[in-house]
Amino acid sequence: MTTLEAVFGMASTLAFFSWIALFIFYPRKWIYQTLFSGVFIILALTYLFYIVMGLGGESEGGFGSLAEVRTLFGSDEALLAGWIHYLVFDLFVGMWITKDAWEKDINRWIVLPCLILTFMLGPVGLLTYFLIRGVKLKKLNQSPFHP
Repeated sequence: MTTLEAVFGMASTLAFFSWIALFIFYPRKWIYQTLFSGVFIILALTYLFYIVMGLGGESEGGFGSLAEVRTLFGSDEALLAGWIHYLVFDLFVGMWITKDAWEKDINRWIVLPCLILTFMLGPVGLLTYFLIRGVKLKKLNQSPFHP
């Protein structure tokens, strides 16, 4: 197994178990301050390392077209960084959902499908949560980021 495959496996496993912990400990202040902070620091530093390795220097590609993005992520290091980027941001969204649901007194079992969808399909899970939140608060026309 190559180093990149090992890092991919470790990052994916760490994120997966963080999602499980997110639901089990639905949110507890010390978990957010210790466990999830640690996960973010580890994954963010890993991301930074591989983004520098994969995109550093004279890399081709860019964000102007799909073909440029494909070229930009042409190296395995850049592709791994991209994967870790998804893991970190989806986990952050899941954390935000659980914290917000806790504050709004939304039942954790109702939130569970949103977390699963966020884990698997990112924006679909967040959209689902916004709809549930809107129904619960009877404010479907209000911004989901308004208190």
